[in-house]
Amino acid sequence: MRRLLGGMMALAALVCLGPDIAAAQGNTAQELQEQWKKDVAGKTVVYIPVAYSVPLTRIWGERMQMIADRLGIKFQVRDPNFNTQREEQLLTAEIGQHPDVLIVHNPNVQVLAPALRQAENAGIYVIQINMASRYKSDAFIGVQPNELGAQMADAVVKACGGPGASHKIALMDGEVTSAYSLGIMEGATSVFKKHPDIQIVSNQAANWDSKTAHDKAATVLQAHPDLCGYMGWWSGQDSGIAQAVKQAGLLGKVKIFTTDGGEQPACQYLKEGLFYEDFIYPAVLQADQMMSTAVTLLQSHTKPGTMHVAIFSPVVPTTADNVTSTSCTELSQK
Repeated sequence: MRRLLGGMMALAALVCLGPDIAAAQGNTAQELQEQWKKDVAGKTVVYIPVAYSVPLTRIWGERMQMIADRLGIKFQVRDPNFNTQREEQLLTAEIGQHPDVLIVHNPNVQVLAPALRQAENAGIYVIQINMASRYKSDAFIGVQPNELGAQMADAVVKACGGPGASHKIALMDGEVTSAYSLGIMEGATSVFKKHPDIQIVSNQAANWDSKTAHDKAATVLQAHPDLCGYMGWWSGQDSGIAQAVKQAGLLGKVKIFTTDGGEQPACQYLKEGLFYEDFIYPAVLQADQMMSTAVTLLQSHTKPGTMHVAIFSPVVPTTADNVTSTSCTELSQK
């Protein structure tokens, strides 16, 4: 009886206090909303990829545009179209325009570093994506390339290091001075060193260009028709390798290992047997994280250049056996 009475008194107290608590919560929510509008709505975010003509960077851009429209943020894209000098010029020009946040895709570790520092000194938040520079800005969002390289190399060894395989493999780097490329190579090398039976017959770079990759791969395949595996740094580039393999009549014999952000052409290549395994980091998730980080920085009121955070993307090994309709992202028809 005493417990029941105590429970009823406690319930009565909660009922009496309820409106006051609700009112307090309502006021707090309203205050947060007003502060959020002040900090975020109407702000400008500028996105500068290495190029906006490829599926990966367009997935990022389209997703961020959708989020920005919903949040009332002005979102702008600047496209250097794989021209490093042009990207540096665009970034420098944007600093003069003073957007609130810059989201930058570095072509290599060095070229944009001084301008990124300049941007933060000018009071602009800077987020680097997938390929970092030597300058540590407010935030980095992307894969851990060392781990990605090691994960891919392990798969190559498993497929090409067993009985009956030639143990011959080839590598197709992207931009050799990008942090992404350097990290993948470092991670892969750490694995291959443990397997001296794996013979690397070619180690070249295609600078993210599919035609260059095709031409170099065709020469390698002519010299080594018994090649077991080809490991590339990005599916957009590595599609050229796949076409060279197909033209050489080696489809199904030479296994192509690649990586990307879940771009639809790569999933199609998996289904058709042109790619053997694709290590997918979800670009849509990355884009969500880019905008969430931008919004967090805007609300933090910290001085640009004082916060250093990193968000590392998960990687999903994908083959023809487990690829699904949601593994890759369809782009708009714009």
